[in-house]
Amino acid sequence: MSKHKIVVLSDIHIGTNQPTVWYQKDIHQPYLITILDWIISNANEIQELILLGDIVDFWTYPPDQRPPSFQEIITANPDIFGAQGKLPAILTALDGKITYIRGNHDMNITQNDLSLIPHPQHKITLADDIYYPLGQNNRRILCTHGHHFTMFNAPDTQTPLNPLPVGHFVTRAVAYNLQQTLPPGKTAADLPDHGSPNGISLNDFIAALPKSFSSNVPVAQMLLDFITHKVSMPPDQAITLPNGQTQTINQAKTIYSNLWEQWANQYGGGNEGFLVALKAAIADGNGDYMGWFAEKLALEVGAELVVMGHTHTSISGLEKALIQYVNTGFECPARENLNKQYPSFVVIDTNNYQADVFYVTNQNNSYQIVASSAEEASIGISPFQDFSCYIVVDNTQGNSNLQLVNFDKEDGYYIVNPPNIIRAGEKGRFWMQDYSKLMGGGGTQGQVTYKKEQDGSQIDLTYACPNSFWSNNECSGANFYTSNDGVKWSNLNEVINSGIGRNHPFFVRFVI
Repeated sequence: MSKHKIVVLSDIHIGTNQPTVWYQKDIHQPYLITILDWIISNANEIQELILLGDIVDFWTYPPDQRPPSFQEIITANPDIFGAQGKLPAILTALDGKITYIRGNHDMNITQNDLSLIPHPQHKITLADDIYYPLGQNNRRILCTHGHHFTMFNAPDTQTPLNPLPVGHFVTRAVAYNLQQTLPPGKTAADLPDHGSPNGISLNDFIAALPKSFSSNVPVAQMLLDFITHKVSMPPDQAITLPNGQTQTINQAKTIYSNLWEQWANQYGGGNEGFLVALKAAIADGNGDYMGWFAEKLALEVGAELVVMGHTHTSISGLEKALIQYVNTGFECPARENLNKQYPSFVVIDTNNYQADVFYVTNQNNSYQIVASSAEEASIGISPFQDFSCYIVVDNTQGNSNLQLVNFDKEDGYYIVNPPNIIRAGEKGRFWMQDYSKLMGGGGTQGQVTYKKEQDGSQIDLTYACPNSFWSNNECSGANFYTSNDGVKWSNLNEVINSGIGRNHPFFVRFVI
């Protein structure tokens, strides 16, 4: 039997099992061992296990404690990491094919740390934060933790604490509150919604973001003020960082004071940079827009499937998109939530580049793995609608490379630009999105010109998805197929219409 499956597991958050840590061995280890045993039992089909970040946790500790070393976490969890533990057993079963990708809670882990896991022949391999399991020359599957696309938890390389983000201080503040309020014998896992992830809803903070824009209060200061108020933590409380250095919340407000500007400028500034920064802040608040970032990343690098973690919410797909996005979920729900938030993981089939989410359930101490009914994500959030143009230039039957001459826009803006070259036998993909109506957006309308290398002839392609209730989508310049969901496609040279007010987004596949 061929090894055509990849298992992806994230957000276990294993620590030292002290009360403030989300993962508690007596609650969560049976679920985790069920998954790891399943991998061992099905090793004849599995080519790789990917540990997709936040596997261990260096954040969920009170401010007066220095977070533990990786060796201390190994020692506290011998059934997982010890010589007779499950990860060494999987190293044997998979002939060493375990790959580790950093998340935010374990962003400081090193290859030397992973080499501390005992095994006579194999070591877990630390990979880049964006990882292609089929190799750099086949990028159809992409795995990344996801924190790089969230404002408060992405590595921040612009401060003296590089790469530690402001989110570290948020988590430490929550741990401070737990240290002060947990009854004897209780842990974070005994509190509803802890581990999902902080037990504190950021919806009120996200709703208050416009106040930051009008008052010029730095967004990091707003966040830290919001959290310290929620958890009753003094802003001058010293916090011992993983490197042993100490900082306070007040100091962090200054250190991260340019966070919003960093994000906006990184994505081009102006309205475009503002919108991406806003999406990154919302993504950190509740996981919305992670699908937007997944599609953007996939189209930029040529991926068809993007697997992420980070949000602690399992996702089985992406509505109305050119790519597939799935999310692994997490392994440390609070005790009370285990009847509705199941530990979960993803299995990729490399034969068809599809991925499925699986849950672990517990019925009377009988742990079973079942296929999940995880929800799909969407590109945007209600009540906003998506008037994007998703364009595919299909040169798979062409006999000449296509070189980009120019492209332009009349409405909207390019999330992903048209590729500079589309080789014969390949496809090129790009994406326009509309500005918010609050910014005067009128839908999307653009054009692109390609030149055939073989004879120099030009191909002028146009596309439009207006946001007027009565207007119809348009495209021209080559034979085409169209769709409003990326799944059901029209007949050749037919502009599909799903009904008045429902003709968006607009997918066009031009056939060269």
